[in-house]
Amino acid sequence: MPLIVTGGDGALFHQLQKLRAPFPEIVIEAKGRGNALARDLRGLPAPAAVDLMAVEVIPERGAPYLRLCGSSVSFGYPTLVTRLAEHFRPLRRLSYAAASVLAWPSVQEFRIAYHGGPLETRRLTGILLNNTKHVGGFVGFPEASCQDGLADVMEMTAPYPSQMLHNVTSMLKLPVWRPSRFLQVEEAEIHAVAAQQLMLDGELIPGVAGVRLRMLPAALVCRTV
Repeated sequence: MPLIVTGGDGALFHQLQKLRAPFPEIVIEAKGRGNALARDLRGLPAPAAVDLMAVEVIPERGAPYLRLCGSSVSFGYPTLVTRLAEHFRPLRRLSYAAASVLAWPSVQEFRIAYHGGPLETRRLTGILLNNTKHVGGFVGFPEASCQDGLADVMEMTAPYPSQMLHNVTSMLKLPVWRPSRFLQVEEAEIHAVAAQQLMLDGELIPGVAGVRLRMLPAALVCRTV
């Protein structure tokens, strides 16, 4: 019997942590603000086998632990937008747009490796790894698919004016300004120079030093209503 999850990406995130493979079929009753995975599912035959992201969270203190994600993982600017969006919850999907007006990108150092390669230092305002086309209720990765076994990565370097132009054109579905670096990966390792908040499917986790991510292709069968 399918398991019904009512809410958004965060509700699905919390439910996934209680499950073990093989997972039951999930029916998402989308009532959250972003609903990234649910929005992607509406363009697919139902039910659909979608990818998950297995994220090993490395806290500043204590042992690493595993979390399963269906939509987004981020440090830096996207995490800041998510935190500020909490103040605009009555605006629903537009809460993220409102928060982005107040979020000021700041450059910091990360050590990043893809596909098991060597760690390289990069100066970024943020990094976002997505399993879906949608970010905060809007299309942020037009080429992404939750069924290709790949995470779509956005390495952000833009200052405020450039970042806002990217945000606005994305909301208008006119991706004519893309100042970030985009790539697709099966595995990623990210370490922050200073422990900070991590965003997993809209949920904020403080005091995180890094993550290791790997894709789980077609790991979850789900549909939306």
